[in-house]
Amino acid sequence: MLTAKSLQKVIDAARSLPINDQLQLLQVIALDLQQSDNLEALQASFWENQSIDKLLQQQSTPIITDIQSLTVDSWKEDESTDQFEQFIADSRRTDRTIQ
Repeated sequence: MLTAKSLQKVIDAARSLPINDQLQLLQVIALDLQQSDNLEALQASFWENQSIDKLLQQQSTPIITDIQSLTVDSWKEDESTDQFEQFIADSRRTDRTIQ
């Protein structure tokens, strides 16, 4: 817990810094306070009851109308599904032995 005496030590240490460092320290403290305030607002809004329509508007989840738009070209044409499945099995086996 921060006591008046330890707080005074922090203030004295900050005052002994060059002016540019003092300004930078103030900026860091101000940013931290702003982020804390933003976090509190986000936490409060998380618990608000919202309608499904409002959530949909906020999340703006796209509607897929063309299944081809989900395809990727990272699969090697000369690689079989068996090779891919073997790669996954080997990777999992390796992960289990590392843990």
